[in-house]
Amino acid sequence: MSEQAELDALAAVLTVVPSADAGWTDVLWNLYEEWEAGRSGDGRLPEVTADQSARFEAQWRRQELSDEAHRLVRKLRERVEQGRLMSSGPAADLATRLVRAGLAAHEAVNLLSALGAPHGERALLALAPDREVAEGDRLWVRERLFALRRGAYRVRGELAPVGEEPLLPAAVRQLPAGIGGSLAPPVEPARVRAALEVLLPPTALTASEPPPEWTAGWDGLDEQDEYRPDWVEVRLLVRELMPTPDRVTRERMAEAERECAVLGLDGGEGEFAVLWTTRIAAWLVGEMFDALGHGPDPSTLAPWAMDAAEQYVRRGMAAEEARAFLRRTGDEVPYSRAVLRRLAT
Repeated sequence: MSEQAELDALAAVLTVVPSADAGWTDVLWNLYEEWEAGRSGDGRLPEVTADQSARFEAQWRRQELSDEAHRLVRKLRERVEQGRLMSSGPAADLATRLVRAGLAAHEAVNLLSALGAPHGERALLALAPDREVAEGDRLWVRERLFALRRGAYRVRGELAPVGEEPLLPAAVRQLPAGIGGSLAPPVEPARVRAALEVLLPPTALTASEPPPEWTAGWDGLDEQDEYRPDWVEVRLLVRELMPTPDRVTRERMAEAERECAVLGLDGGEGEFAVLWTTRIAAWLVGEMFDALGHGPDPSTLAPWAMDAAEQYVRRGMAAEEARAFLRRTGDEVPYSRAVLRRLAT
């Protein structure tokens, strides 16, 4: 089958595919599965209304056409991977229509990802903010877009922040940073103390930071992933652009905010730079308490580290990590146990 024939066949599928119906309930799906089994098996169909029959026939036809679309899209993707696809623009247009129709959408997004720049990436950028696209499909669009654009993010993240306005205090910017922005051990307690002192919010935060860690994996989708909060993806973007504390700058925050808009991501309530600087600070504070808790002799940290942990719990920044630090040191440091008792009252 020639490339043009495959494109024409895919266009023909899109011309005749029935629209996806809304309003499917679990009861209706169960009835459809019974109807489908009879339709494809012994022919014994359950009793259904005329409206249900029409809906089921349309769904049956969509499934048939979806199988055909999957087959054709995979062939086009094979051509891309083998460097044999000549009609990148038309292929990207058809893949975009498939995603919007909810037909072989996952495979169509994979084709757009394989096409890359300019046609595939441009199509993915158009789909990412489109709220008419199913959320699970939009999530996959964003993942493929992130993979395509990650190289550029990392190049930016590697640049020294010359002439940029820092958003974290000097004591924090001087902390030793490892791969991915994590603290590089060992960290001197004196440097940690200075950083904790300058990062402590003057009053309790209106919402605890950072958000609870997301336990589902980034690679591979499952049912839970369709409801993954946007901040999980925003964090990945922010950490690529700002991999170390000294690279947390106003300029890069503005770039991250613009990129969130491009990707169709909700950056969170309030001013983007303020929220994400606070959030990054909270993650760093959590790492500092973890480093202190795994030091050789926690008793040497009393009482300043335990008092700092209490203040961070009360003000809602890295509260879980601060509590974990107190619990971890409680066996050796009576003062940690005293602080935990105060927090419990």
